[in-house]
Amino acid sequence: MNTNKSFIFILFFCIFYNFICISEGRDLGSANWGTHMTPLITAVTYTDGPILEMGCGDFSTPILHAICSAKERYLLSTESDEKWMNLFTDLKNEWHQFKFVKSTNEWANIGNNINWAVVLIDHTPAQQRIIDIKRLRQNTDIFVIHDSQSYANHVYNYEPYLSTFKYKYQYNRYDTTTTLVSDKIDVSKLFIN
Repeated sequence: MNTNKSFIFILFFCIFYNFICISEGRDLGSANWGTHMTPLITAVTYTDGPILEMGCGDFSTPILHAICSAKERYLLSTESDEKWMNLFTDLKNEWHQFKFVKSTNEWANIGNNINWAVVLIDHTPAQQRIIDIKRLRQNTDIFVIHDSQSYANHVYNYEPYLSTFKYKYQYNRYDTTTTLVSDKIDVSKLFIN
């Protein structure tokens, strides 16, 4: 199967999987919470290796689980809201682990000793995001950073730091944008037609 057909198959499988999981008794969150899914799925599809999800979500957690299940690719989902995280822990298994982050100080211990193929940045508190991007930069191939629209920079303080990466791509199909950055992979080439 060529890359385009493979990507389309994975995308449809993930949408179906997410629909089934969410339909088990609770409503899906706002569509704005899922505006990072196309760049996230693209980054995961074009890489190999472990994935770090910083901030669980109705859109990202079940879909990352579905994608990783085919090859039992290691996935670590982290979350600072234990009640929210527990909505997803039914997905926990040998290759998909969950870590509850009790305090802001504990974020400093997440993901330091692994070389990550993809790190999704979508966690709280907001000011922790840029700290973790800086901390994990040397051992991450691609960061997928949700909520990177310019009008939110005063909350997340992504810039000017994100512009120091060798490669940067802004996925701006939606008002709530997602940025991919990397020092190793030209992320803009992942989106060429």
